[in-house]
This record gives sequence, C-alpha cells and structure tokens, in this order.
Amino acid sequence: MAAAESSRVVALWLPDWPVQAAHLASVTSQANPLSPIAIVGDSGVAACSPSARRAGVRRGQSRRHAEALCPELEVVEESAARDAAEFESVLQRLEAVAAGVEALRPGLAVVAARGVMRYYGGQDVALEKLLDAAAVPGVDCSLGLADDIVTAILAARRGVLVAPGEDEGKRFRQGISLVELRAESALEMPAELAKSWQELGLCTLGDVAALPKRDIANRFGAQGARWHDLACRGEVRLVAPRSLPPGLAASYQSWESPLRRVDEASFVARFLAGQLHEQLFSHGYSCYRLAVVAQFSDGSEVRRVWRCTEPLAEQTTADRVRWQLDGWLNNRNRQQPRGNSGTVTGVVDGAEENDGDDSRGIVELQLEPLDVVAAGTVKQDLWHGSDDARAKARRAAERVQGLLGPEAVQQPVMQGGRGPGERVGFVAFGENPKNTKTAEINQPWPGAVLAPNPAIIPATANAEVEVLDADGHTVGVTGRATMTAEPSLVRHGVTTYRVSSWAGPWPIDERWWVPDEARRAARIQIRAVANDGTIAAWLLIGHAGAWRIEGAYA
Repeated sequence: MAAAESSRVVALWLPDWPVQAAHLASVTSQANPLSPIAIVGDSGVAACSPSARRAGVRRGQSRRHAEALCPELEVVEESAARDAAEFESVLQRLEAVAAGVEALRPGLAVVAARGVMRYYGGQDVALEKLLDAAAVPGVDCSLGLADDIVTAILAARRGVLVAPGEDEGKRFRQGISLVELRAESALEMPAELAKSWQELGLCTLGDVAALPKRDIANRFGAQGARWHDLACRGEVRLVAPRSLPPGLAASYQSWESPLRRVDEASFVARFLAGQLHEQLFSHGYSCYRLAVVAQFSDGSEVRRVWRCTEPLAEQTTADRVRWQLDGWLNNRNRQQPRGNSGTVTGVVDGAEENDGDDSRGIVELQLEPLDVVAAGTVKQDLWHGSDDARAKARRAAERVQGLLGPEAVQQPVMQGGRGPGERVGFVAFGENPKNTKTAEINQPWPGAVLAPNPAIIPATANAEVEVLDADGHTVGVTGRATMTAEPSLVRHGVTTYRVSSWAGPWPIDERWWVPDEARRAARIQIRAVANDGTIAAWLLIGHAGAWRIEGAYA
C-alpha cells in the first residue's frame, strides 16, 4: 500500500469555473446563481451554467445562437485574468492544508496524495480536509483519486476514487469516452485526432488501447502514440508544485571586474551551471526551461529564455550559457541591449547584443530555472530513445554547436503551411520546436495539399521538369484553373516519362493583397512510367508553363 500511496494523486474540479468566477467577482447582473449565464469569448461560448445547458446552450456556439436558444440568457465577456484571480484564493487554502499543489487551470488543481495522507493520518480525513479547503459557497466541488494525474482528473469529473494498481487505473480509463476527454481543456486532446478516431469507430480510450501502438503511431504520429500510452498506462509524471522552492537560481556578481572576454564568461558559465544543477539535484528536480539574465556595467539588462525538449544536463547548460554570453559580448547581432523595461524573452535566434563598447562588461549573471519536473519521471517520446547511437549523434551535434554556435546544427520540424516545402522548418538542434509556425500546424490551411503528403522534397536545382501533351507541346494552366491540354509526357533531365494518371490542377493564389509577395501558380499530381519501367509519382507546381517537382511520393 505504501508503494501505491507514494504516487497517488488527488484532483479537485470546480465545474463551470468561469461562470462561478463571474459570480464571485460580481460582474453578473442577476443575483440568483441558478440563472442562465454564458461566458462568451472570441470563439463563441466558452462556458455556461447548468440552467443554460438545460436550455440547449453549448460550448463553441455563437453568441447569437445561444441567445436564440435561451432568450433570458445573460452574457458575460470571457476573462482569463478574472478566472485566475478568483481561483487564487482556492489555491491558497489548498496550500495551507497540503504541500505540492499544482494548478492545471482555473477551476482544476491536483495534489500529491502521499504527504497530505500521512500528515492527517489517513485517506478519509485527508480528502475531507482538501474538500473543505477547496469549498466555495454556492459552488460544487468534485474530487477524484487515482495513481496518475490524467486518471485523477477524469475521476474527479466523475466524482470517483479509483483503487490503487495499474490494472484498476487502466480499467477505469478504458470506459472514458473521447467526448469526455475533449470536454476537459487541461488534457489538451487534439480535436482533429478525436474526430478522426470517432470517424473510425473508436469511441473510448479502451477502443484505442486495444489497437497495437505501432499501428496507431504509424497512422496518427506522436500525438496518437502519446494518447495510446495514456490509455494503457496513464500519465508518467509527478505533481509539480506551482511555486518553485526559494534559492534555486544561481548567480554571479563581479562589480569591480566586469566580464568582457568570452573565455572569462565561459569559466563563469561552467561554474554557475555546476552550482545550479547541484541545487536542482538536492531538490530532486530536472530543468526544461532556463532563463539567462545578464546585467551590464552601464545598468542595461538582457534576458534570454531557453526551452528544451529534454532536461538540461550540467554540460548542456554550460554550453548554452556560453553561447549566449558569446553573442552578448562579441556583438554577434550588432544590437544594443535594452534596459530593464525592454528585456527580451525568446529562443536563441535574435539574441540581444552589446554595442561593441569594450569598457562595458557583465557585472551580474543569473541562471533561473523556470520549468522543472521531478527528476527521473521524464518519459522519452516515441522517436527520442536514448540508445547508444542516438546518444553519440547528440554528443557530436553538441560538439559542433560548441565550436560553431547553436545555429550550426539544425533539425527539421513540422510546421503550418500549404505546400510540402512550407510544412518543414528548421530549428537549432536541442531547441523546443514549439514556435509560431509549429503552433499553427493544426490550424486550417485552405488550399493545402491533401494527404498523404509527399515524402521527399527535392533540391530546387534538380526539380525542373517539362510537362508535354501528346504532340510535344508544353502544357500550362489557364486563368480559369484548367489545363491547356492533357499531360502525356514528363521530361526530367534526360529521362522521359509517360503519364499514366494525373489529378488537378489546384490553383494557388496567395498574398494577392501584397504586390511584392503575391504568387499565382497551380499544382498537379502526376504518376508516370519511364521506358525502363521506373515509376515516378510527383507533386508538380507550375507557373506560365514552367514546372518543377515540389514533392515526390515514395
């Protein structure tokens, strides 16, 4: 029982919290808490009261639709700040009775069960204390208990206590529908993934868990594999407190002898990295996100935040700090760092620099961990194993970065875009690929190439082809998006292919409102066979009769 208790998680869920927060903040005109109320944001209804739901109001509906269904509905503008501010008092009361409280979103928090149960001498008393602490007059509160965070959240939404043991947790999760998963925003279940699974007849996590993980990963990628793992084993991480222990930051001050040379800064970087990781180790943490803050002798301050896909090791931390200081001290980007009111937060590209004044140096340097997890609880992604070959490749890449800078080694990432070339971007090796473009990958892209995407994007220099009709004339696309003739031959280099099938064209008319960036073209799909029997399947893009291979289907 002790082993099971060490990983138990309590989840506390206050339903319809945005509505309750609006009542608590006195922004509603109706004093009756049972009145129909809807919280409306840019995307429509974000939350609604039970009485509004009984009238047919649902999340995602437009304001006009909701008011048509419920004429007496009171509409309140969505405010994330209000939700968080009203939930803060709940968190403070929880922290007064339990250590290790993690806020997942306003209205939902999780608590590590081991400490609170030991302190109060048993499960029943501890859960009663937590419910009392989370209680808000006139607001429901539901509690769930399980062996991991995801299962505890789902249990709280049903108001059940899941018995200890992996089999018990799996049995409970298998009965959870995909609709329930999508209803909880903290779980971040991708809408497209849930829709695809439902169209395939997968209605519950049990249906997903019954399929081989390899098949799920091949068809739905990393997100599908992650949710298959969650269905089978739950979330493999511990509850992280919302506030870090004091004293985790490592700092260096040298007001009399400012750091002006890179070799001096490198020594300080290694020293601070060692100091920081000693403190992290003593608290049992691993760091994912690190802020590097430097203050110069003229009073200016610069700040850079590094976010990584894997926990930072001591040597990795030292290297990243050294790269950053190298950029700041050697004026790599020829920019002067802004003062305290203009600090910069971001990834390595666009680092802030000094103005080349040798009299100015760094007088204070601080490393501040911003995002930590319990050490040893990090689970590698599907394609990020830690075998010897991958570890050697990582060390080699980091060695090159140490010699030539972080941008010297790039790794491809998927991002938003219409064409296959636009959907692949590059970031510095080791950096978290989550940026503006990658965040847009699941957004709608009207006119995007339909799946499956081409597996190969050839070099532009080798991609030019000629598309000819049966008489040997060049085939083009008219202004009405029709082919001038039926493609019959494709000439690629010295090889001529005979077209066996084709599809399209699909017109491209992008950024027409910006004359210098406007582009008009068309895409077609071609399947062709050479004289020696070689089969080629290409996505071609053309303009004014000139065609090139945009992608090749493997």
